[in-house]
Amino acid sequence: MHRVGAARTSEPPPAAELVLPGIAASVRAARRLVSVALPGCPRVDDLMLAVSELASNALAWSASGEGGTFTVLVRVAPGWARCEVADDGPAVLPPGRGNGMGLVIVAEVTDRSGHVIGSGGSRTAWAEVSWPL
Repeated sequence: MHRVGAARTSEPPPAAELVLPGIAASVRAARRLVSVALPGCPRVDDLMLAVSELASNALAWSASGEGGTFTVLVRVAPGWARCEVADDGPAVLPPGRGNGMGLVIVAEVTDRSGHVIGSGGSRTAWAEVSWPL
């Protein structure tokens, strides 16, 4: 069951964090970070797909894709992992073309997802998965 909502009340510290340039090649680097940060995780493929979609959205719909950067953060605890993608805020140029399926994909492959709007309109989108211990 997929739920969109608030984050856990107490988040584990980041296992990995990387600031990437707002270019297409950085989506691959974001997936690689998830892979390296979650060795042995039974749901790593789900989170790699989710972070790919969230990073692509940051490039397509925010100032991150207009010469900015985005940050990928991975958190992990026993039986649980979370990826976050934080962008640079609203795009200045009109939005690019897209099919609107990215967040649907994230919802389908993860257990929970959501976003937080920060100061200046920056957005941190997140996705979580869990598994039995």
